[in-house]
Amino acid sequence: MKKNFILIFFSVLTIYSTYVASVQADVIYQAFNEPFNVLQSKKLQEIKELGFTHIQISPPQKSNSSRSWWGRYQPIDFQEIQSPLGNEKELQKLISLVHKKDINLKIIIDVVLNHMANEFPYTLHLKYPYFSRENFHPKKCIKHDFVRQEVIEGWLGCDLPDLKTETSYVREQAKKYLTKLVHLGADGFRFDAARNIEPDFFREVLKVIPPNKYNYGEVVGNTINESFEYINIMDVTDFHLLDLMIQAFRENGDLRTLINPAKNKIALPGESAVIFARNHDTAMNTDFHNFDDYKQATLANAYILSLHDGLPFIYKDDAKNDVVKAGIKFHELMLDQPQFFRNGNEIFQGGDNPNLLFIERGSKGIVIINKSKKFLDVKVAKMPGLELGVYTELQHKISMNVNLGQDGQKYIMNWGKSNRGGFKIGPQTSLFFIKQLK
Repeated sequence: MKKNFILIFFSVLTIYSTYVASVQADVIYQAFNEPFNVLQSKKLQEIKELGFTHIQISPPQKSNSSRSWWGRYQPIDFQEIQSPLGNEKELQKLISLVHKKDINLKIIIDVVLNHMANEFPYTLHLKYPYFSRENFHPKKCIKHDFVRQEVIEGWLGCDLPDLKTETSYVREQAKKYLTKLVHLGADGFRFDAARNIEPDFFREVLKVIPPNKYNYGEVVGNTINESFEYINIMDVTDFHLLDLMIQAFRENGDLRTLINPAKNKIALPGESAVIFARNHDTAMNTDFHNFDDYKQATLANAYILSLHDGLPFIYKDDAKNDVVKAGIKFHELMLDQPQFFRNGNEIFQGGDNPNLLFIERGSKGIVIINKSKKFLDVKVAKMPGLELGVYTELQHKISMNVNLGQDGQKYIMNWGKSNRGGFKIGPQTSLFFIKQLK
């Protein structure tokens, strides 16, 4: 009987451990333009310890001979893994390291299926390995982003030869490439310039990808309805939320516009959205969906990591930022807690204003964002949505004690090392509070 009990105990423990591992909050690290041999065990372990679950690498296929980052987004040969980032053998080694038991990350591969490189001599006769002139749309610049057919058939930048993705031959070549990457061990894919490809293309080519893989597309939708064209096929980058954050975090912006944006149909639904403050395009192209300064982008990272909705995506240069590190930890610890945007006036008189955002996660955590360039010093503050107890801020280790006042309402009784009530928050600051375990 004792032996059977022990077996049952360890069986339950194994099931519980598997469940905990399966519900880890997902966060993507963008290993933008990082060579495969640079992403070795030590770097991967660091990424893992920061709390990331996925690592996304730049396109690995043979591409434009330029060593500049944009060259990786100009394919020459879908079937050959050979670029300044590494060859097929080095990619296979990286994938094996990523999947090691002590690393246990998932790898997303960025793929470009819309167009080919604008490099001579390939453009002279539109002749590439596996593709000839008949496989391309006639040269046509994309001039009117709001006209869908022009977007789908036009040449990006007026010089990137646009593939006839509507044809069976081009789709078969895409399937072969994706199948090759699946066999190499890819756990998912990011589809570059997905908006420039008709949705039916993805309905067809994604059939070769096993259902346990993760797929999402770069859809820079001109309208939210345009982005919705792809949502039933795969997840989508939420540029609508990004543009909303850019406006909200500006000096004259209003953070209250970030309250439940998906419910208000000005952002994508969380279960279908990849949410981000920066990526390689915004970082490399200063005129492309960009914040006015880095502090604003940092606050936006705090915002996306505070949410229950959406899959957070973090650009590599932001991964070690203290706000991002605290935000990822908060995101993980609050995984099972619903989100609620608390009206600032319920916290303190005058709290409902453009510079403040209060995001509660259940009754056990709260994120406070102050985008103002001034200190916020509040002598009396309520916390109506939180449980009584002591809370710790994950970045600055500030303690906050929530207790009942004489009127029976919940107040911040102690803040930091002092016995003062209320709170004091620095300019352009985000704070992540979680309840301490007894």
